[in-house]
Amino acid sequence: MRSIITDLLAELPPPSQADRTEAARGPSTQAENDRWMRDWVCMNALECVQPPTGAAQMDRALTVAAWNTERCKHVDESAAVLAEYKVDLVLATEMDWGCARSGQRHTTADLAGKLGLGYVFGVEFVELSLGDARETAEHAGETNVHGLHGNAVLSRFPIGRVALVPLDDGGQWYISDLKQGQRRIGGRNAIAAEIVAPFGSLWAVSVHFESESTPQTRADAAQRLLAALATVAADAPMIIGGDFNVFKLSRQELTAAEMLEHPGLVEPTFRVFREAGFDWQDANALGETTRLYAWQPQDRPLLKIDWLFVRGLGAEKPWIAKALGPGGRVLSDHEPIGTTIKPKNVVPIGPRLRETDLFLREQ
Repeated sequence: MRSIITDLLAELPPPSQADRTEAARGPSTQAENDRWMRDWVCMNALECVQPPTGAAQMDRALTVAAWNTERCKHVDESAAVLAEYKVDLVLATEMDWGCARSGQRHTTADLAGKLGLGYVFGVEFVELSLGDARETAEHAGETNVHGLHGNAVLSRFPIGRVALVPLDDGGQWYISDLKQGQRRIGGRNAIAAEIVAPFGSLWAVSVHFESESTPQTRADAAQRLLAALATVAADAPMIIGGDFNVFKLSRQELTAAEMLEHPGLVEPTFRVFREAGFDWQDANALGETTRLYAWQPQDRPLLKIDWLFVRGLGAEKPWIAKALGPGGRVLSDHEPIGTTIKPKNVVPIGPRLRETDLFLREQ
């Protein structure tokens, strides 16, 4: 299993175009995937930018959102959706940097800037193609400037320790042609950040489980995630959220209430979280969390695969927002979800976390 990554940089250095071209031509082997993951600095560090000084408001309740932004192709409109909920933390997945399909933007940095937040970003994949079949057709003839794709935690409050937690050994999307040409170097991960909230320190974790998975492999990923988090965060208060791809949950003809009350009956991932002291019932609203585009079959079932889990924190007022921009434009195939969290047994801020422990961009 790949190791936890804790090294920080003010800006990740993307791989060169020459390297990406060579990787795209290389043999489809685990060893080749591992070689590039080892050699590219961007796969072995995190990018961290602190929030604007004085931006945090003193409050004992925080609004947390989790959103698979599907590349975050519409940064401004996505920021407007989140701004309506006055979010303090965003657990973001599928964030691009330097990809043609999302306008070559550093979508995490741009989204954080629009919301007045700091961020931690970690690379999940280096894209060797333009994306899925539809994206490849739409951007034919273009080239990715960097081709980085990953996950992030955005925060209104100072960021302390951070960690990138690998969820698999990587290589699945390089060795196998899972999505008809969507070849990429890397593997699934979670981004964890210690947040210095007004009421004390907590950990926020952005998660993206593998889409080409089974209930058991998802439960295995949950076990790996929680074991790794125990080494960096111990039993600290924590909120974990993101796209867990728990497909079976929505394919068993369960009611919305049954999905919320007894998901562990069909998806063992929930049993893993429950055994580790996490709860989800107060943090998640009833209803599906995916959305269809106009060009998709409209009878395609919607799914509830995006979730929030809390430990050592109270959760209330959960919501599911609409991933729609002006004129009804679909911003993502996932809806943003969110909740309000309050302290339970929160670690007080004290000498353990000093200013020198924070990664400041100007350093």
